[in-house]
Amino acid sequence: MIKRVSLVRRKDGLTQEEFFAHWTGPHAEIVRQLPGLRGLRFGLVRQWMPTEAAWDGVGELWFDSVADAERAFATEPHLSQLIADRKKFLKEAQSCFVEERTVIAPPPV
Repeated sequence: MIKRVSLVRRKDGLTQEEFFAHWTGPHAEIVRQLPGLRGLRFGLVRQWMPTEAAWDGVGELWFDSVADAERAFATEPHLSQLIADRKKFLKEAQSCFVEERTVIAPPPV
């Protein structure tokens, strides 16, 4: 399994609460429909070091492979919906694919 990790920065003029509400609400509804999506998690950043490099959130999406993730994000109508929706609340984003190796599992939420 592969995880796509995204660092996101909110659009100027949005409060942290407005940003998080849109990201985990309307935007999440689009993301949930991606074909092959195995998991979805949103993290609201409370503190970043150094502060001048701060991101507002960390998104995590699980897929069976990088190819499955790339295919999901290229599939219509999801691609067009994501592009249009990102303009409503994101200033910028960066993503990477990671393969996890758990040493100590976090406690259940």
